[in-house]
Amino acid sequence: MAKLDAQTIDAVRESADLVELVGGRVSLTKRGGRWWGCCPFHEERSPSFSLIPPDARRYFCFGCGATGDAINWMIDKEGVGSFQEAIETLAERFGVTIRYQESSPQEEAVRKVSERRLELLERAANFYVTCLWGMDEAGPARMYLSERGFDEVILRRYGVGYAPSSGRALAEGAMSKGFDRAQLADAGLARGSGDFFQGRIMFPISDARGRVLGFGGRVMPGADGPKYVNSPEGPRFRKRELLYGLHEARPAAAKSGWVAVVEGYTDVLALALAGVESAVACMGTSLTSQQLREVKRVAGEVRLCFDSDAAGESAAFRTVEASKGIPLRLSALRLPVGSDPGDLASAPDGLSVLKGVANAPEPLIVALVRSRCRRAGASSTERDQAFGDIERLIGMVGQSLERDEAIRLAVSLLAIPPTLAARLEGATGQAVPAGATLPALGRDDELERGLLGLALATGEAGKGALAGLPGGTFENPEHREAAALIADGVDPQEWPEPLMPLAGALRSRRADEVGEAELLEAVLRLQERALERRLAASREGGDEALMIQIQALLNRVRAALRDQRRGPE
Repeated sequence: MAKLDAQTIDAVRESADLVELVGGRVSLTKRGGRWWGCCPFHEERSPSFSLIPPDARRYFCFGCGATGDAINWMIDKEGVGSFQEAIETLAERFGVTIRYQESSPQEEAVRKVSERRLELLERAANFYVTCLWGMDEAGPARMYLSERGFDEVILRRYGVGYAPSSGRALAEGAMSKGFDRAQLADAGLARGSGDFFQGRIMFPISDARGRVLGFGGRVMPGADGPKYVNSPEGPRFRKRELLYGLHEARPAAAKSGWVAVVEGYTDVLALALAGVESAVACMGTSLTSQQLREVKRVAGEVRLCFDSDAAGESAAFRTVEASKGIPLRLSALRLPVGSDPGDLASAPDGLSVLKGVANAPEPLIVALVRSRCRRAGASSTERDQAFGDIERLIGMVGQSLERDEAIRLAVSLLAIPPTLAARLEGATGQAVPAGATLPALGRDDELERGLLGLALATGEAGKGALAGLPGGTFENPEHREAAALIADGVDPQEWPEPLMPLAGALRSRRADEVGEAELLEAVLRLQERALERRLAASREGGDEALMIQIQALLNRVRAALRDQRRGPE
């Protein structure tokens, strides 16, 4: 790498506005000829951090002793990776011409090729934006984006564009400016004699400094071909090392201390529309360690917003694995079932829902334990598999309150006995031994817990359903007591201490995940089971009249169940 000229370094130090830089993270107030604010290097309530007069080119904290200039600030708080990168970033920001020391002809050639490639990619990004807003052919693309809820302001902010379907428009324009086909291919913009991207909505993918390194192209609705095509992978474009929207998210992330990570490009746009400007997309199935390190440079918390299905759970699990050794706090954002941020952008009240979701994180390990337990079946094999997955997950997380909470939740949801609960507390993240570890959950317990969870999630409908059940419906004494509390409207947080683990397990269901039809079916199934027990007891007692009465009730319940499962005609 060519070394920076000493005069360039001096010019950057002289030109960099530390008030502007620090003001992006710290609320500064001028008092007594000096700028003051709360220190970003340690927790404090009264400002002890200041910019040193008269020229405010250095900062100093009287509380923790942190000190430095604009270059130190870029490395320590803005996450740039090196001294040279800090100088180059500041030079771009404050208009300083960068000069390098004399280097070998080979080094100079490599640097010029790199600069030319970046220039070409930037020109391509501008070309795509011009096409989106200036071409008749792009009319359907504009309409599609508008119908998705994205206006021109947000699209221009993120540089969204359109690649013409003509096949050579970009190449011909670039070659008219002195670029050749080899340079186009090197930048991932050409394929054979034509453009690499054709007839697609374009999303520029930049590094943290805002330099365009590649693109993602979405096929037009109804057109043939893969939904998304990215720039070719190579030494200069590695998708696993990049995050879509990171450059745009940095100022907001620096102030809030967290980054929301979603799966797709339009998810980022939707969150930005909702006022969540610290959103990025991982452009894959899970975050990599390289991407997590990029986030760590600008914020201390990652808030994952992945799909709530098994695939999303698996991606979040791999993110925990990738985070080992990276000091980041991992949280989860829970979207309404069946939705994603991109879809909510155009839904009624969707943006307010998104904003509320983004500001209500929960520890990722807790969310993953809840999700995995809910997918566990009732058989010993299925519960053993869930236990093994959770043991490995908990073993990857250091000692913390979140880890303790996740263990308590797993113990409650899976009804784990004390010996295996102790095994969770000592988990190391290694593969668990094969073989069953948990007994199968009894049918009665499974039915009773299922109804209680649904009743708690459905509010008034659930209270009414429980209040109308005959005595003896619940066999488990804890479940019987919980049913009475729910029917009386007692908040689970106010239940007796012995019922707290059960309360935590039951709260895993959400109101937007269930409906009254599911509640009614659960009531009928539990009534069926209770009547089957009563019928068996009457047979043992030899009471034929009671047997006939109970059998008639059982037949009516089963008929109602069949009608319920068929649904409306």
